[in-house]
Amino acid sequence: MIKKTIWMLTACLLQASVTTDAWAQNAKQVQYRSAIEHMTNLPEPPEGFKWAVNPDFTDEFEGGTLNAEKWYDKSPYWTNGRSPATFKAYNVSVENGCLRIKNSRLDPPEGNDGEPGDKYHLAGGAVASKSDQAWYGYYETRMKASPTPMSSTFWLKNLPKRIRYVDETGKLVIEEHRQELDILETMGKPTRHPDWGRQFNSNTHYGLNVEEGRQRVPNLSVSGPKDDHIAIEDTAKDFHTYGLWWVDPNTLHFYYEGEFRFTINPGTMYNRLPFARPMYMHLVTETYSWEPSLPTDEMLTDDPKNSTHYDWVRSYVLVRK
Repeated sequence: MIKKTIWMLTACLLQASVTTDAWAQNAKQVQYRSAIEHMTNLPEPPEGFKWAVNPDFTDEFEGGTLNAEKWYDKSPYWTNGRSPATFKAYNVSVENGCLRIKNSRLDPPEGNDGEPGDKYHLAGGAVASKSDQAWYGYYETRMKASPTPMSSTFWLKNLPKRIRYVDETGKLVIEEHRQELDILETMGKPTRHPDWGRQFNSNTHYGLNVEEGRQRVPNLSVSGPKDDHIAIEDTAKDFHTYGLWWVDPNTLHFYYEGEFRFTINPGTMYNRLPFARPMYMHLVTETYSWEPSLPTDEMLTDDPKNSTHYDWVRSYVLVRK
């Protein structure tokens, strides 16, 4: 009788374990079902490879809260923003199947890190991935910009990496290298460049600091073409998809609504393989120093026009067949 009871308990526990594992597996399939189905829209993979979902940078933004396992609601990599707008976690929310980053006014104004001051009188938001391992692969979002003179962006970046070497004179040289890959920078209501909100604005930036004397050489920046290849629909009037295929350190293909538009080959003056390091992901609204206009109170109090909306972010890696 005791043996039979032990056997029945063991069988129940095994069944429960199998059921739990199956439920967890099914939950993952449901969570990434849309991203998996979307793989048919991706560029043709190289022979012998196939696309697979990169879960660390994929989110459908369902439910009522930001997934804290994947995202920071306020970036730890860029904490204060560019004056006159800083970043606030309270401007970040998930609602109606979208990530929403709201723009607002600060009253009273603030200094860095929320301290008293008058440096910032506006606030946007900066959502950042917790993983910093976005590397070669395909990265795409479906988003709608806010119709304001604050930006709506989707980009990758890494922290500076220190390199030490001794040159031919015997001098120790210490350099810091960093990279930024702007998949989309846009603005729903620009004034200085009125067409900017109808352009697929993408850039690569390679930054270099030389420690001796804190010398900073200019960023090595390469942008997308300034021709019809970047002409797109108004980014604030509807949702559109913007994608990047990061092929290798020297080749970046950009896609609009799933269609190839152009390639950027980053500059190699500072590094022969300029984009060979992993990055984190940023979804940010901010102010630009070159844009003279700022959002009005009418814009900032008009929900949901005061916000950038991200329907989803989906990311993929190439794996062997």
